[in-house]
Parts: sequence; structure tokens; C-alpha cells
Amino acid sequence: MKRHLILLLSLLGPGIFLAQNTDQKLRQFRKTVDSIVMNKMDQYAIPGLAIGVVQNDAILYTKGYGVRKIGEDGLVNEKSIFHTASISKLFTAMAVMHLVDQGKLSIDDKLLDIIPNLNHVDERIKETTIKQLLNHTSGLPDIKNYHWGNNNQAESSLREYVLGLKLKTLSAPSSEFHYSNLAYDILGYVIEVVAGVTFEDYVETHVLHPSGMTHSDFRYFRVPETARVAPHSRRWSSQKIYVRKTYPYTREHAPSSTLNASSEDLAKWMVTFLKEVNNEATSSLYADMLVPSSVVYPNIGLGFQLYEIEGYKAVGHFGGDQGFRSFLMMLPEQNIGLVVLGNCDYEEDYRQEIIKPIARLMLKL
Repeated sequence: MKRHLILLLSLLGPGIFLAQNTDQKLRQFRKTVDSIVMNKMDQYAIPGLAIGVVQNDAILYTKGYGVRKIGEDGLVNEKSIFHTASISKLFTAMAVMHLVDQGKLSIDDKLLDIIPNLNHVDERIKETTIKQLLNHTSGLPDIKNYHWGNNNQAESSLREYVLGLKLKTLSAPSSEFHYSNLAYDILGYVIEVVAGVTFEDYVETHVLHPSGMTHSDFRYFRVPETARVAPHSRRWSSQKIYVRKTYPYTREHAPSSTLNASSEDLAKWMVTFLKEVNNEATSSLYADMLVPSSVVYPNIGLGFQLYEIEGYKAVGHFGGDQGFRSFLMMLPEQNIGLVVLGNCDYEEDYRQEIIKPIARLMLKL
């Protein structure tokens, strides 16, 4: 019997041992990830959270933790839909670059050449380009009040909002960095004008669905009730956690802020994006988005924030709005991607305190 077993193992070769070793490492990796996540959830009293981890063109791990809404039984899973806040900007930027690739737009085009009826009370707006909107050097200010309670859903919401503005800059274009959600809402309308369809339809057709993000949408009203995750805050006086009455959605701020997505869908997108950016035949368009695009602020590409971890180049975006926090980070050269989505806004640091240890673990592996 022993001789037969030895013969069988010799025929199978080293592959069986490698597979067993890989499975064991993966189980240990997932166990460690669970430990990192749950420790931070306990430390910061996070109601619900979801993660997605990808490596080498495959999803390594997606999982949900905690509850979708305190006081109810619904649990977070990898398909639960979170408000991702400014992670949305990555997808708006990709839609712009898709139009560039189609020859319908150039990042050096002047904003007023595309939207000549844009109201402005500052002559410097005439010099504003698409590139400056993408990398936050247009001089445009940020938005002070999002008026989430408006909950506008009409297809005309973005157009009416942008054309109702009276634009004034804080500085001359390309002279200073001013993070601007307003710039991205305007980019969303640029997409509508150039493409001839709504911003949401264009991004869905050309960015979301091609990467397998079939359950995510910039339109919150399309998200099924069973997948929705509630926003949570904490009262400073009593430290009591509560569910916010207003979900952060109104259609005029879709391009800057309202991608509603799951960790599973974002993991699918990261796999697709990393494949494309590492493909020498197709990477030039997206590779241009991942390098410093302004001398006044070297940590911004075109849509992507630029980081470094353990000496490696990293790209992605933080997100935060009322009731939600998020962080997506990729290491393109190592073919690694990670995302964390949380349904509370009273802590900031848990995002990187979860993502970075997991990234370091993956680099060691």
C-alpha cells in the first residue's frame, strides 16, 4: 500500500504539494486579514465594512463584516452597496480618458470651448482646461454644501446645476492645487455634452459594465433595498452611534461623489484596470493617469491620488461623505489592488490602518 502511495505521488509530481502549500498560505492570509479588519472594527466601533483584495489578475478575497444598519439584522457581505464618495472621481476621470481615446476630446481642450454658455465672473475661467479640472489645478473652489437632502433624480439635474453656476477661481489655472469636487461635477457635464448621453449612462456603458460592475450605479435610486447600506454618525456629546436620516445622494453631484458600489464590483474593476495598465499594447492611455501631472502638486495624476508604500508606487483615492468612509489603493507594478468601504464617518484612520497592513502582507507573500 505504501509503495502504491509513493508511486501515485511521484506521478502527480510536485504540483500537488505546491497546490496544498498555496491553499494553506491563502487560508492563513484570509485569517490574518479577518483579524486586521475585526480588530479595527472593534477599536473604532464601525457598524459595517467590506473589503476587496486582488492580485495577479484575480480576486484574492472579498468579504463583508458587521451590519448594514444598526438595530437591524441585515449583514454586510461582498455584494452590499456602499456610497463610495470620492472614489467616484476615478471613474469620472476614466470616462473622460475614454472620450480622449475616441478622439472626441483632448485634455488640453478649453472648458469654455466645450461649454460656451457656462456662466463665469472671472476671466481666468477662459484659460481652464480639461487637464486642470482632472488634477485639481483649475483654481476652482470646492463645494461648501452638497444639499444631499435635495435628492434630485431628474436627468436634467447635472445640466441645470452646472449651467446655474457663476464660476470664480481662487487662483490662476495651473498655479496652485485646490481640491475641487466642483471641478469633477463640471467634468461630468463635459462628458454629457461631448457624448450626447447622460453622465451615468456613459460611465455605465464604457467603464462599469465592461469591467463586470453590473450591480453598481451612480444613481442611488436604482440600488435595490436589499443591497443598501445605511450611513452612520456619532454624537459628540454622548458618543452614541446613530443612523443618519439623509443618504448622501443628489444627482448633480454624481460625477464627484455618488458611485454606489460593492467591494466585489470594485475588486472586479481593479482586476480589469490592472490588466489594462500592465498591458504594453493598451496601457498608454491609463498609464498617463498614474504619473504626476502638475509641477505645483506632484501627488496627483489625472484623477488618481499618488502614494508610496514600502518604497513602491501606489495609486488610488480616499473617499468620505456624511455617514461613509472609503479607500481604494493599487500597486500597479506589483499587480495588487485593495479597497475598504465603511458605513460610518466618525473615524478617518481605519481606512489606511486596514489597507496598508494588508498591502504589506501581500508584498511579503
